[in-house]
Amino acid sequence: MKSTQPQKKVGGITANSFMRPIIAILAVLDIAIIGMFLQINSGASRLSTVMTNVGVYIGEANSLLAGVSLLNQTAANFVLVPVKKTGEFNAAPLTVYANTLSRHRRGSDVLERFRDYEVSEKARSYLSAAARDADRMTDIQLHALALVNAVHPFPGTASLNQLPLPALQNTDKALSDADKLEKARRLVLDSYEDLDMFSVSRNVTACVQEIRNDASAQAGAAGKRVAILRTGLWIATILITVILVITFMILYKQMINPLTGFVRLIASNQFLDEKEGMREVRQVASAYNNLEKRREALRSVAETDTLTNLPNRYRFEKYILSAGDSGYSLAILMFDINYLKETNDTLGHSAGDELIQKVAHCISSCFGENSFRIGGDEFVAVIKDCEREKIQQMIDRFEETARSENVSVSLGYSYTEEIGDTPLQEMIDEADKQMYVQKQEAHKNINQYFLRTV
Repeated sequence: MKSTQPQKKVGGITANSFMRPIIAILAVLDIAIIGMFLQINSGASRLSTVMTNVGVYIGEANSLLAGVSLLNQTAANFVLVPVKKTGEFNAAPLTVYANTLSRHRRGSDVLERFRDYEVSEKARSYLSAAARDADRMTDIQLHALALVNAVHPFPGTASLNQLPLPALQNTDKALSDADKLEKARRLVLDSYEDLDMFSVSRNVTACVQEIRNDASAQAGAAGKRVAILRTGLWIATILITVILVITFMILYKQMINPLTGFVRLIASNQFLDEKEGMREVRQVASAYNNLEKRREALRSVAETDTLTNLPNRYRFEKYILSAGDSGYSLAILMFDINYLKETNDTLGHSAGDELIQKVAHCISSCFGENSFRIGGDEFVAVIKDCEREKIQQMIDRFEETARSENVSVSLGYSYTEEIGDTPLQEMIDEADKQMYVQKQEAHKNINQYFLRTV
């Protein structure tokens, strides 16, 4: 049953009001830490991608320079010596030139791939200039090869057939074979003398440097960002550690320490301090103190029969448990009121209650304070350190008192000179058995009892 008594107010801060802001702060810091970790990982991943791409971009740019260099070298080697001294066609450098040209390593091809790359416009402009020079050099080389082909026709191999040789103009066609070869040599050599190759190299080098500068700038920015984020992580971690330490110290002082003291006070049956700790701890102390105060008041009620003021069955069971030591005699007497039901049915429950009270008075007056009411019409008395003859005298006096009070009570008892020799339950069963025999005899004379009562 829920108590309707108002709860006593106690002071102190509540655990919820203390913990909620701390939990909120820790949650915010945790979210911040997770966010910073994600940003650091994202930055690192981005930086790794940038550095990987830089290698790809530089490799592509250098491939343009390498392709131009190889085309120049192989074209010059062929144009200067189209036919060996033995009269054999010098196909090797021409074949290399054709294969190199077919691999799409010319300037315009590399520039086209750079359109999808993440490079600055400045780097792209350098590469565009290099590509234009490279393509111009390739066109000059093919013109020179076409002049040589007019004098020394190329073998019909698959690679050579794919060379995009330009058609000769009439002025070229009108030249003699010696002039055609001389013009071819001059075209190839002029590509070096006009510094076309060095222009390509210079622009490619500038493009590569610009790419590296961009990568360095991105790496520096990413490094600064990571440094800031790491500082934030350290600050957040230190804050969490400080908050947890302070929280633990407060909780220890306001909860754990008072509760530890409560255990010690409860063990010594002392009242608890209601002015120490958080509100919940103080409420526990207040509730315990109130319970302790009421326990003493309720104990007598819980262990006392309200109708007869005799100890009840609970008190009897506690008492009998402590009566098992050896070294003394013991008698257990069981009583049962005769005709209680009939009295309630014929004269009413008030008459039945009066009968119970009379019997209780007779028992307690004859057998002392260790008399108990253990049921509606059942009583028991326990007597220690008493001889059998003395027990019989007490029984005789009880029966005389019962007759004088005009009550009928069945009685049975068991006795032992040494309590350690006989189990208590056997003694209780024996006394109950004797009492039941008397009760059967009493009910044979029920009519005589009621005639005498009336």
